[in-house]
Formats: sequence, structure tokens, C-alpha cells
Amino acid sequence: MSDYTYRSPTEYGYTRFKLSRKQHKELFPRRVLRWNQKCEYYYNDNNVLIHYFSNHLCIILTTVLFPILILFAGLSHFKEAIKEMKELYNEKKYGSFSTDHISKCNRGKNKYDEIMNYIKEQGVIE
Repeated sequence: MSDYTYRSPTEYGYTRFKLSRKQHKELFPRRVLRWNQKCEYYYNDNNVLIHYFSNHLCIILTTVLFPILILFAGLSHFKEAIKEMKELYNEKKYGSFSTDHISKCNRGKNKYDEIMNYIKEQGVIE
């Protein structure tokens, strides 16, 4: 068992903000959200973090199809499948999510500044 424990970025001084899928698409045209993803967004004075998780539809669909998946994978992989389902239900606990990190830089056009200006214009943050 690993020693991983999830700590929210808000504990490190980040502030959480929300974006719709449409807003995400406008800000991050190359970071396309798939149908099975949801995001949590955080910012501080120097960074923006985007955590990608499985959405509820994906979890429900996987749960409903779990018996069929076991049949295809075989009973020899049953323990592995159970472990993966645990990780799906508790992504933060097990660290089975991905993160994008956007840093502030002092050279030229900056994606961090573009994000901060956009979310201030949209009224997402005060």
C-alpha cells in the first residue's frame, strides 16, 4: 500500500473556481474534455491547476457494465478489476486522476494571464 494521501490545493493557498465545458473549450482549445471527464480548477498568484476526474456518467456506466467486463477479462483478473473499481470510486484517495499545471512566466504572452483575465471577465472569481 502506498503512503499517498490527497490534500486539496486549497490547503496550499489555492482558490477554487468553476468553468463550464464551453468556457473550458474556449480557454483550452488543445485540452479537450472527453465525455467521461470532469474538472476541478484552482489558482494562486503563480499557478493554475486543473484536476481531471471521471464524471458520474462514466462511473455509473462502468458499474452497470462491471459484470460483463469481468466476463471478458476473465476471473483470473478479478482482483485487479476490483482494485480498479475502488480507484474509480475514490480517485482522490488513490491518486488516480491527472493534473495540468500552468505557471506564470515573465516572457511574452502568458497563458496564466489569459486565464486570469478570462475568469475575471466572466465573473467566476471576485
